[in-house]
Amino acid sequence: MSYRNSNVWNAFLRIYVGLLFLYEVHFKLTPAFFTNLRGKLLFFANHGHLWFYNTFLTHFAVPNSFLFALLIIMGELFAGIFLTAGFITKAAALVGLFLNLNYLFAMYWISPSELGINLTLIICELVIIFTDSGKTLGIDALF
Repeated sequence: MSYRNSNVWNAFLRIYVGLLFLYEVHFKLTPAFFTNLRGKLLFFANHGHLWFYNTFLTHFAVPNSFLFALLIIMGELFAGIFLTAGFITKAAALVGLFLNLNYLFAMYWISPSELGINLTLIICELVIIFTDSGKTLGIDALF
């Protein structure tokens, strides 16, 4: 496979991850997400096995659950739109990486699928960060 073809596959990976974020965020654009997030964060804090993350959830995220709901939605929209468009790709992949690391810490113990999907997306985002996938089939090619 030539270097040029690998850039196209990296671009397809970038677009797929961006579309995945856009698909997932549309479930969160409801009032129910804002009202239910506090309970979900409490559940994750009370059942998780990482003491440092449980402390963060209990003392910071749960009291500010409305703010965290906004940050989650804005982060997923930012990552989804900009990864799909290939614009400021490395920053968008960093936002996605940060989101997936937090999802991993909060939910890795629920099932192997939670662990697997978050680890897979973290690897995909690292590939996007360390390659020029925004320069192929993306707006980053113009700069």
